[in-house]
Amino acid sequence: MEKKMINKKVVVQAIIDKIENEHEDFEIKTGIVEGYGKPEKIIRKGNQDKGYVPDVVLESDRITELYEVELDDDFELEKWKLFSLYTSKLKGNFNIVTPEEFLPQVRSVLNSENINARIIYFA
Repeated sequence: MEKKMINKKVVVQAIIDKIENEHEDFEIKTGIVEGYGKPEKIIRKGNQDKGYVPDVVLESDRITELYEVELDDDFELEKWKLFSLYTSKLKGNFNIVTPEEFLPQVRSVLNSENINARIIYFA
């Protein structure tokens, strides 16, 4: 478990570095890398007990982007569905960041569950 968290931190830092190089006038939130504000829990309307905190949130006055890092094939479909719905209401994007080896599974789940998300993969 600890190794997975270290890997996730490395991936999140890479996402943040890319965002900082490509975007201006934005706020980055993450609870994984120090030095950034913490993202709020996103809750499904009507169910205050169940919610999820995205790995990385990019916010500006124009867009909201969510990034979720998936380092294994134990996907949380309810989380993905909620993040997809949340970003579509804000005219933003839900991004799933995953190793290339899980690309076929992620694509299959997104298609079968009708979840709107962009996939960012790495080797």
